[in-house]
Amino acid sequence: ETSVIIACSELGRIGEVNDSITAESFAAPGTFVVNGYTYKSFGNRPRPEYAVFVSGNDPEAARYASLLAISLSTIKQYYDEKYDRGNFIKNVILDNILPGDIYLKARELRFNTEISRVCLLIKITNKTDIS
Repeated sequence: ETSVIIACSELGRIGEVNDSITAESFAAPGTFVVNGYTYKSFGNRPRPEYAVFVSGNDPEAARYASLLAISLSTIKQYYDEKYDRGNFIKNVILDNILPGDIYLKARELRFNTEISRVCLLIKITNKTDIS
């Protein structure tokens, strides 16, 4: 959205604004070439959050850009799942987390551990057809 370079092998380009990319090209599902750089956006469609770029406009640059986009998308997904408070609460309720890890993970997610909390368990006795 802001086209700011947040990471680059050329350290001088970090923080630089790349004005040559338009919103239409950024929303493209495949790779695209602008000014000798091959770009590949990734993130949630229809408005991807990030893009990777590789110097060159040949098929090899497109493959590298696609490979980097897949790798960084997987890393971002893992990070989002690991540091998601809702996912943590769900895992506590479903007993998918070890009791000794609950306090450490709660501190990591910045939950206030000194507050009393209540959990309601609702048991439904009548079976109903939900379709």
